[in-house]
Amino acid sequence: MDKRLKWLNNLLCFEVAARNESYSKAAKELHISQAAVSQQMRQLEANLGISLFRRQGRKMLLTAPGRTLLASCKNGFSEIINGLNQVQEEPIEGSLTISSTQAFCALWLMPNLFAFFNLFPDINVNIQASNRIENLHDGNIDVAIRFSTSTTSLLDDTLVVEKFAEDGVIPACSPEFQSKMQLKTVKDLLNARLLSLACEEKANWENYFENDKIDLSNTVLNKTTVSSSDLALSAALAGQGVMLAGDFMIRQYLNSGQLVIPVAKPHPVRWKYHFVYLKNSPKQQRIAHFCDWLKKQMTANEVKLSSKELHYLVTQ
Repeated sequence: MDKRLKWLNNLLCFEVAARNESYSKAAKELHISQAAVSQQMRQLEANLGISLFRRQGRKMLLTAPGRTLLASCKNGFSEIINGLNQVQEEPIEGSLTISSTQAFCALWLMPNLFAFFNLFPDINVNIQASNRIENLHDGNIDVAIRFSTSTTSLLDDTLVVEKFAEDGVIPACSPEFQSKMQLKTVKDLLNARLLSLACEEKANWENYFENDKIDLSNTVLNKTTVSSSDLALSAALAGQGVMLAGDFMIRQYLNSGQLVIPVAKPHPVRWKYHFVYLKNSPKQQRIAHFCDWLKKQMTANEVKLSSKELHYLVTQ
């Protein structure tokens, strides 16, 4: 046996530290102290006689030999996990934890989840709503449903990232609010109460107006900031203002007439919906059933809009 195989624990620690570009994040994932991670990396570098990391600010970046070793470690550990999964793959029956934004969980996933239980009563789905990007390597989340303007930004060698839907972002308000404020053009919205998501850097009102060549330098927007889209929806339904929302998320309210599109001008941002899960998850059977169901359910739940709204959504 090659004596270097005694370094397996050090190599595992190295892979985690290299993937996170951080000793502190590696310590959190491995449930050990940061000092222990540093010690293991010093031992590995001493045994190899080379430097694997270089510090840049708060990040620990790989050297050229470090990048070579990381690629080999990823392949090696992946093969080991594949072998373990072949002998330990979990049956269809059991639990599955799903993570997504608070808005998606509240507005779509929870109201539709009963249909999944009817098909797969032996799969117990747990929902974890969070607006943070959860680390799937911690083992607490089996499938994350994430939204991004780019699929490539989510890619990771250890994860499956599957785009399954895409929709636009549109202004929406109650018909009473539109009538009261006489909203017909983008400029009309400058005088309206705007419901805005905190920390939203892409699908926000500033970008919406700037895309229509409206100069905001001397304008103070009438904004109410909320932490998630379901809160903005509650306010919009109550006639308190105009929100920006993914058209799929609010189609049922457009169809019922509770919401209308006051201005036929979409936001330039389009959201892509993705499934994200570990490539080597032992729960592959459950994950496959859930992802297939969700795709079919979203298609089945598409509602018919009025001809004006449908024309707007299709042509813009």
